[in-house]
Parts: sequence; C-alpha cells; structure tokens
Amino acid sequence: MAHRIKDGDDAYHEIDKKPDTCPACGKGISPITCYSYGVDTWRRYEGFLQVVYRCPREECNRLFITSYFPSQYGGINDTLYLNKTFLLDSVEIEKFTESIAKISEKFPRIYNQAKIAEDNGLDTIAGPGYRKALEFLVKDYLIKTNPKLEEHVKKVQLGDAIKMVDDTRIKSCAERAAWLGNDETHYARQWEDKDMQDLKNLIKMVVDWIDLVERSKEYESSMPTKKSESAK
Repeated sequence: MAHRIKDGDDAYHEIDKKPDTCPACGKGISPITCYSYGVDTWRRYEGFLQVVYRCPREECNRLFITSYFPSQYGGINDTLYLNKTFLLDSVEIEKFTESIAKISEKFPRIYNQAKIAEDNGLDTIAGPGYRKALEFLVKDYLIKTNPKLEEHVKKVQLGDAIKMVDDTRIKSCAERAAWLGNDETHYARQWEDKDMQDLKNLIKMVVDWIDLVERSKEYESSMPTKKSESAK
C-alpha cells in the first residue's frame, strides 16, 4: 500500500512502503516517521527522497534513514520506491600513516569498513572484516619487501604468509592477531578470554611495527654513512 509523506519543504511525495524491519535491532516494526527531505524529487525520475524513521520498540528506539528513488522503468507513476536503509550512527574513521597506505592501499579501507560495522552494532561481521584487513596488510607487506614472492604470497593462507615475515616483532603480533581473527570466523572460539578489542590492539601493533621498520629504512637509506669529521 502506497503512503503519502511530507518533506521539509512541505512537499508531498508518494512512497511505495515504509521499512518493516529495524536495521538496528532486526525486529519487525511499524516505524515512526521523524523527518523527510527530498533532493530534486520535483523532477520526475530524478533525485531521491530521504526519510528518517525511529524504531518504536522501547528496547531499541534507534533512528535510521531510508532512501527512496523513482522507478527505474519510467512511466507516469510518481511513486518513489524504497531503496536502502542506513543507521545514523556517526563513525570516526581510523587514520593510518602514509607509509602504511603506500604498503597496502586496501588495508585502511577494509579496516574502516569493519569499524563501521562494529560501530553500528554488527559485531558478528566486524571481526571477520578485521581479519581480512590483517591478511591484506601482511600479504601486501610481504610483496613490497620481496616482489619475487608475489604470486606465491597471493595463494598461501594467512598463517603461512605470516611465517614468511622476517621481522620477529611483526611476526609475533601478526600471529596472535590471526589467532583471534580466526576465532571471529569459526564456530568455536579458542581464546575465550580475548575479544575483538584484543584483535584490534594486535592489528594496530602490527601496523605500528611495520610503520616503524619502514620509516627506519627510509632514514637508513637517506643517511647510509656517517659524514666525515670535517663536515661537522
């Protein structure tokens, strides 16, 4: 059944339906409409409508936003159709140093997507996301430090890739991060006294050690020998 909804500019729009499931608690609901705003929806088949809803369940009461778009098939129908639903939690993006971004272009993106999932309460999928970020970081680091191993590194399991890391500090932290990352993907946990925060701590330690090693190499390369006493 179609619904009429008024946006912030007092314009009315026809929408095909309201969401019937809360993206925060996952329960079936009849959401409370809080606010809506149309973006160029006065032009037929262009723009979209954003609607902020609230979950009516006392145990939740979370706000979320939906987007409505015109029909992709055109025609004379002005009804806007439910497209996507988002939680409204703000997320502080984790920033990484330039040296890390150069080593692994995809690592920051994967890590922050896992963080977004965690910050929005999707803890069961955030853990595997962090593990994937670790795998990309370790393998990209191996390929950067030894390009000849690229094809082999791409095919091996994370644990085998970690064994190929020369630096003992990076290897030690990466091994333990992988153990906890595996706990996030397997049915039974091996490390009951550790959680996702420990996994993130270990990944950040891997990041810090790699960053330290790479920045040290840069100085060693730019200052290969001691200047003579006469140059002081």
